[in-house]
This record gives sequence, C-alpha cells and structure tokens, in this order.
Amino acid sequence: NERDLAIADFHQEISVLKSLRHPQIVLLLAYSTTADYEVMISELMKCSLLDVFKSHMVQGTRMRKRTQIIYATQLARGMNYLHTCSPPIIHRDLKPANLLIDHSGVLKISDFGLSKIRPDPGKKETEKYTMTGETGSYRFMAPEVFRHEEYNETVDIYSYAMILFYLLVGRPPWPTISGMNAVKKAAEEGDRPNVPRDMDLRMQSLLKECWDENASMRPAFQRILANLE
Repeated sequence: NERDLAIADFHQEISVLKSLRHPQIVLLLAYSTTADYEVMISELMKCSLLDVFKSHMVQGTRMRKRTQIIYATQLARGMNYLHTCSPPIIHRDLKPANLLIDHSGVLKISDFGLSKIRPDPGKKETEKYTMTGETGSYRFMAPEVFRHEEYNETVDIYSYAMILFYLLVGRPPWPTISGMNAVKKAAEEGDRPNVPRDMDLRMQSLLKECWDENASMRPAFQRILANLE
C-alpha cells in the first residue's frame, strides 16, 4: 500500500543520505526509524528551484544569466559527486522541486527516496545496474525509463538537460502539455524542447548532447562541468 511505499522511500533516503557529505547535497542532521516515530531532520533550506521559477513567472522577470550558470554548475557539481561515489549513486528523480536553495543562494540536491546505489559492475548484480521500471517525474524523465528499458546513471544527465533548458529559457520543457504527454513525445517520437536560436551556441550543443537519445553519448558530469566553468 501507499504507506508502506512511503516508508520504504523514507528508509531508502536515509540509507543514502547518511553517508553523503558535499556542499551541493542537503545535509542530513538526524533521523529516527522507530515504528511510531519516523522522522528525518535536515539542514534548513529557504525554497526550491521550482519556487524561484514560479516567482519569476509571476513577476514577469527573467533569471540573470550569471545566476543560471551558477545554479547549473552547482547542480552538476553535486551530481558529479554522486556519480563518482564508490559505488555510484543514481538519483532518478531530478526536477526543480527537488533542488533546494539555502539562505545564501546555494543550490543543493534533495529527495533521495528514489535513488539507487549502483552495484560494482564487476559483480554479478547487473539486474540492479540495469534497473527497469518507471520512476521519477514525467516531464524530466529519460525516455528509456518511460519505455521500461534497461538504464544506468545517464538518466540523471537527461533530467539535468531538461532542468538546464528550464534555467536558460525560463519556461519548462513542453510548457503547454502535461508531463505525461511530454515524456510520451520524447520517448515515442524522439521529440525534444525547441531551443531558441539566440541561445549561446555552446549551451545549445551542451543541451543536445545531454538529452541525446543514445544514452551512451550523453557526457559525464565531469565533462559538463568543464563546459560550464
């Protein structure tokens, strides 16, 4: 049932978060997993990136270019840390609502309820490495996840591309249709959001590389960082 799933997500999040220490990962301060008192306390954050997007939309303003790149870089740093952990951690639910901003304006990754620790590829646990199943939020979901195909950490790079698009353009990918229809277009028709022609050429090519249909062509976060910094 839903409660059991929520508790499983909660325990999963704690098991991942308790060992993570990075400036771009929300810090877990304390937790309790006793049956009558399940609680998790993390550092205080100000708002989510989604809140920032909404406030710009309401006010009819655009995020400053410098801020766009700062957030894109901070997110890539946090994801590079996760993907280079031993063993690597796949977030699987990257979206603006799960990216929190602290009181100093620093972006941190949160919500590890759907994340997976990838087994050592040398071990015979490939079924976990090539996880299947539909998980995460539709608008930012990689096509191979929606199609229930085998996948690895490159699904996070696709989701990153969708968030980067939102940062640079100031509107979500496929803003006029539902998340479900958006991922269907991406997965079944190979569709991608329209990139404005006046966008910086380097950013255009970074977006296209990160949301490549061929997951093995998507650049690792280390290479993404080299492009941004």
